Amino acid sequence: MIRRASSPGFRALSIGLIAGTLALAACAPPAPPPKPTTDAKPAASSGAPIAGDAANGRTLFTAKGCIACHTAQGVQGATGTIGPNLNGIGDPAKKPKLTDGGNNTPEHIREWIKDPQKLKPGTMMPNLQLSDKEADDLTALLLTLK
Repeated sequence: MIRRASSPGFRALSIGLIAGTLALAACAPPAPPPKPTTDAKPAASSGAPIAGDAANGRTLFTAKGCIACHTAQGVQGATGTIGPNLNGIGDPAKKPKLTDGGNNTPEHIREWIKDPQKLKPGTMMPNLQLSDKEADDLTALLLTLK
């Protein structure tokens, strides 16, 4: 026997199915907590200055090929447009965030220069395998770009 949708038996069956579904949903285990993200952004600057040589950073900016992708005032030939314009990076009020979304602090600039792929996988900026001294010097240069 086929019951019509408007029959009392069909309505009772429908209500029973809905009630059973709701009861099962209430007994289901809670959803697991969200996984912590690995892309935490750096905190505000610790205030410790980067002990680098901005003049040597200017030389490195050319020697390492940074001028091909970036514009940077005071660096001859630095008129690239593939990467971000770095003018103003030394003033967090003008550029509060770096390209990975992290805060513009000397420490984070240095961290970005050392390993951009770590902070933003897939970024066009390559890891130049810089020494700590080279990273310090380049960071010192960038901090002059106000």
